[in-house]
Amino acid sequence: MRLSEKPQIKSVSSYFLVLIFLLLPLHVSNQTTSAKEALESLNSTETGVFARGELAYVSNGKDLGTETYKLIKRESGEIVMISEGVVTPPIPIPFVTPKIKFNQEITVGNDLAPQSLELNYNGPLGIGSKKIRAIVKDGRIDADLGGEQKGAKLESIYSYFQGTGGAQAVTSLILAKKEDLGEIVEIRTGGTGPQSGDKDRLKAYLVLKREERRELEINGSRKVIEQYVLNDPESKVDKVILADSGTFIAYLRQSEENSFYVYRSDLLGKDYQF
Repeated sequence: MRLSEKPQIKSVSSYFLVLIFLLLPLHVSNQTTSAKEALESLNSTETGVFARGELAYVSNGKDLGTETYKLIKRESGEIVMISEGVVTPPIPIPFVTPKIKFNQEITVGNDLAPQSLELNYNGPLGIGSKKIRAIVKDGRIDADLGGEQKGAKLESIYSYFQGTGGAQAVTSLILAKKEDLGEIVEIRTGGTGPQSGDKDRLKAYLVLKREERRELEINGSRKVIEQYVLNDPESKVDKVILADSGTFIAYLRQSEENSFYVYRSDLLGKDYQF
């Protein structure tokens, strides 16, 4: 799979691949819903948009950007996540503060297995611009990461695309659906945040380190939600996803070098801090 691409300013655009991914909706009710009930509700959902969300990006205490997304169910049972947003690179660039706009579309099967990803970054004068494409078919990933071609076998039961924050809406559903999940593959197709210290791997094997319950204030009410701690053994970075029975709430990248998180600003409010 190849795409024609205009030459990019790699020394600058590489900064923008250092920005990450994250979050989801289903819907947040005032009553506790089990993961099983949430997935049964999803299966019975008619076609069309069944969830929307607004995200805020924060790195080292500084606002990086925002994103809006929606989840759509097709007649075939496939789920499509469509999002758009704008981010500012966390690394200062002399004499300029560029805003990078992006749009994204991820398609997964009715079993939530990844099928395709399209992610476009568009910066002023081409700075930070990049087109990313990925397809999963017949147990194989083929990706065009802004002109760099990569491919690999995909044999794991559970896997997801690392896109922008909205991609974690799908990841949260997978975690709710999981049965004896010990490992999940992150398909590293670029995102809007720190890349956990390694840009060479197309696949990262993450281990479910622990699953916990955590109390959080959502829309003014205290609620107990799920906290999934995924560990990347190679980079030794913990990636934490907060969800409410399949509904994505927040994503936290826990690292001494660079704290980063994405959260549902429409649920937790503006200027929320973890």
